[in-house]
Amino acid sequence: MVGFVGLGAMGGPMAANLVRAGFEVAAYDVDPGRVTPPLQRCASVAEVCERTSGLVVSIVRTLDQTAAVLSEVQRAGLLLVVMSTINPQSMADLAAELEERGVEVLDAPVSGGVAGAEAGSLAIMAAGSEAALARARPVLDVLGRTVFHVGARPGAAQAVKLANQVMLAANIVGARDGLRLAQSHGLTPDQVLPVIAESTGASWVSEHWEAVAGWLDDPSGALGIILKDLRSAGAERLLQELEP
Repeated sequence: MVGFVGLGAMGGPMAANLVRAGFEVAAYDVDPGRVTPPLQRCASVAEVCERTSGLVVSIVRTLDQTAAVLSEVQRAGLLLVVMSTINPQSMADLAAELEERGVEVLDAPVSGGVAGAEAGSLAIMAAGSEAALARARPVLDVLGRTVFHVGARPGAAQAVKLANQVMLAANIVGARDGLRLAQSHGLTPDQVLPVIAESTGASWVSEHWEAVAGWLDDPSGALGIILKDLRSAGAERLLQELEP
């Protein structure tokens, strides 16, 4: 039995993939309506911890939510896989608190968005002991296409994820401004982007511009997550460029 906390846009499809792979999943979300069969509904994070065979995945949105989840994890011997994106020092501090309770933490934020969560193709950055990673592998291999072990202590994976978010934001700003320049000369994105795809300005953002442009119109969705992560990274210039 795998425990799972957080069934939002990312966590919902991730938990569903575990069920499809043959895992029994005991789940909790602040919105009980998200926990539907074949997921086994729990009334609290503590109940998830009691029902699991030893591994709990947590993927909530913010640092405060993550800290609230972790405060309920009291069962010694558990492995807690934290897949939210928070700042590295907070991750290290929370992991140290849990270790005092006998709970091991694998710091494991992800990249790939909702589409990657649905397809089970996420890139997973993992920091923790080799033993913790080996213990979590059967679950991580269902949730992601690639698992990168980037450090022995929790916090390191968060640093890698924030580095990715800073680079992603820089690419969004660059692609947006480049397209604005071209549009000021009467060119459309459909004319410009095929050229960029074969040129040195190409990036994941330019290749997926239609989706990314939609992010810029919806600050509560993917853009909101990027802005949250930029605040954690202290990337003030990029925040000013991207905030509506």
